[in-house]
Order: sequence, then structure tokens, then C-alpha cells
Amino acid sequence: MTMLRTLIWFAVAAVAMLGAVWLAARPGSVIVEWRGWRLDTSVGVLLVGVVFLILLGVALWLLYRWIVGAPGAFLEGWGESRRRRGYRELTQGLAAVAAGDGGEAQRHARKAEQLLSEPALTLLLSAQAAQLNGDREGANRAFKAMLADEQMAFLGLRGLIAQSLRDGNQAQALDYAERAFALKPQTPWVVHSLFDMQAQLHLWRAAQDTLDSGVRRKVVSADRGRTLRALLLVERSRAAEHDGHDSDVLGMAREAFGLAPERIAVASRLAELQIKTGDARRAMKTLERGWSLSPHPDLAALYLKASGESDPLKRVGVVRKLAAHKPDDLESHLALAQATLDAGLWGEARRHLDAAGGSNPSVRVCRMMAELEERAESDQTKVRSWLARAADAPADKAWRCTACGAHHETWHSVCESCGAFGTLHWRAPGTFGQILAPGAPKPAIGMTTMNTVSGG
Repeated sequence: MTMLRTLIWFAVAAVAMLGAVWLAARPGSVIVEWRGWRLDTSVGVLLVGVVFLILLGVALWLLYRWIVGAPGAFLEGWGESRRRRGYRELTQGLAAVAAGDGGEAQRHARKAEQLLSEPALTLLLSAQAAQLNGDREGANRAFKAMLADEQMAFLGLRGLIAQSLRDGNQAQALDYAERAFALKPQTPWVVHSLFDMQAQLHLWRAAQDTLDSGVRRKVVSADRGRTLRALLLVERSRAAEHDGHDSDVLGMAREAFGLAPERIAVASRLAELQIKTGDARRAMKTLERGWSLSPHPDLAALYLKASGESDPLKRVGVVRKLAAHKPDDLESHLALAQATLDAGLWGEARRHLDAAGGSNPSVRVCRMMAELEERAESDQTKVRSWLARAADAPADKAWRCTACGAHHETWHSVCESCGAFGTLHWRAPGTFGQILAPGAPKPAIGMTTMNTVSGG
């Protein structure tokens, strides 16, 4: 590029020199008469004079432009400097927020408001600074002011949702979440939060609409959406039964089982309704399929109920038929151990408990062993030994929330600890937080997410 410019300048200089030589060879003369004045000169001098006058005119025009534009340029430069200082204060304020220094953040927020004519940006900083300082009213004012700006309204709604949840105002939080969903229905946190809120308030139909929208927009995976829809249908079936809409109850339970037969709650619900309607044979088929996918003590209890068998020895045969659908599973051995224990078949009970416990039996196995020794009228030392082992034995499977880790004694569609929907699974033991008894008070609605829902 530099070489090209050099060549161009050489070409221009060569043309200028050729022109000068040409004029020197042909000097000529020019006579100008004007109002009694006479000017005699050469052509070359006249051309130089014309060029000079042109340059002088350009210089005077530039001077005029500078004089006229100087005040505006000064004000623009001052404004630009003001904006730079404002953005610097904004940056420092956000850094203070990140560091958790509420006082410093508010100081920079006030300076940024004075320097910048963009309230949307400064409102965000003001809201975050107010939150750090515990000024709930100030934060609410800032977030609500953000709603007036089209570009900041969504962010303002998110802040208002969080504020409403902290205040325990569930209805207000749901309203803000619905407004945020209307603005950006493809945003994952909006879909997840709105879905959980609707589920926690038992708005099952609305939650299903939100879920369907999330699946269509690929915010929720098809597999996760399938399972969540099945659990929603279980709850809708219960609600329909409560409201006396009996014609819809069994249909929704069947649809749920068709979607997610591996979910224990889904299989249990359909079997319960089939038993209730007198269709015990179908109930047993339902439970057999459910057991083959996810064995659980509740399914075994329903299977015995559907069989209508009361004789302890015959009940062993019933349980054996169910366990045959997954014979090597821990729950199959435990179900058979309980049935044989109730029938007084001590040897069979011991064999199944040994198979279930292995070298490191769980609490449930140890207690059943202690019960076996006591009912078989063995040495009380053995009973005490098994009870002592139960104190230090590994915990059994339990209903565990995969979102927060809380234990529950019974299954619920909504976790009573964190409020997430569809996250309770029959899982292996561990220390996952407190165990919540049935009927425990529910926490305030929180912004949770749709967790993975495969499994029990």
C-alpha cells in the first residue's frame, strides 16, 4: 500500500513538472482591464494567483466553520467526557456489587445516575445495591421502574419475581412470572420457574400448558417432558376425583401410565383406580409391569390387595408371582422375605433376607432379621445383635429429592423442601438432608428448575 502511494505521488509530481515545462516554453501574456486599472502579466503568474485565491478561500471557509462550530464541539466533547465518567462509575458500581459491598455500590450508582442519561442501566445497579443493603423498598422501586423500558422490562420482572418470593407473596410472583413468560417464552429459567410455581399452587392444567410450550420450543427435552406430563396427569386425575369428575379420572391415569410406566407413582395411581372400579385383574397386570421396571414396596402391597388373598401361605405364592418379573432385585427378595415371615416360613424368610443383605445388610434387613429371630423364638442374644447392627447399618432406599437432597417418607409430586416438581425418586441411601414427614409445612415457592426425571 505504501509503495502504491509513493508511485502515485511520483506520477503527480511528474505531471506537475511537465506542465511547468510546457508553460515555460509557451509563456504567453495576459492583459486585464477593469475600471481604469490595467494588469499585464504572464499566463503562469495568473495561474499561480488563481490557485492562491482558491487556497485562501478554502482557508477562510474552514476558519468560519471552526468559529461557528466551536461551542457545539465543546459541548459535545464535554458530554462525551461526562459519559465516559458515568460508565466508569457504572463499572465500578457493578464491581462493588460483585464484591458484596452495598455501600460502595450505592455511592457509584448515585454518581452514575448524575452523569448518565440512560436510567435503565443505572436502575439495575441501584436495584442490586439496594438488595445488598437490605433496602427491599428501594430494590422494588428500581425493578418496577425498569418495566417502563422495553429492553430492561424482562430483567426487571426477574428481579420482582425474586423479591416477591422473598416476601412470601406467591400470587404476585406467579403474576410476574406469567408476564416474563409472555415476553420471552423460550427462556429456560422462565419456563422452569413458572412451571414449578403453577405446580406448587396445584394449577395442574396451567402447568401442563407451560410444559407443552417448553417442549415445543425445546426448552424441555422430549423425554423429560414425557415424564413430567405423566406426573401432571396423575395429579389432574386426583383433582378430578376430588371434584367428582369421575369420567376423567381413570382415563388420565391410563394416559399417564402409557407415558411413564416406570414411575412408581404412575403405576400405583392406575392400579389403585382399577382396584377401586373392581378390575383387579387389570390392576395386577399394571403392577406386574410397574414392578418389572421399578420395584417398590407400595406396588407389592397393592398387588396383594388386588389379589384379594388373605391366607398367609397363599399370599406367598401371590408375591412370588410378582417377584418373578424381577427376581434378582433387592425389593423382590424383601417382599418375599416379608411374605414368608408372615407365613411362618422361617427358612425361606432367612434365605431371602440373606440374599437381600449380602455382606453388608441395610437397616431394613437387620430389623427384619431381628423380627425373624424373635418370632422363631431363637436366642434373644441374636435379636439384640441384629438390632445393634441396625443402628450402624447402611440406610435403605428412600424417597429422595434430586434437586435439594431432602428425604420424604412418602412420595409427593412437589418436593416439600424445595418446591421442585417431579424430583422425588426411590433412590439409594445417603445423607441428603432432613427427612420430611407427611403433612410437614410447605416452604415458600422458590425458583427451581425442571430436574432430570428418569428413574423411580
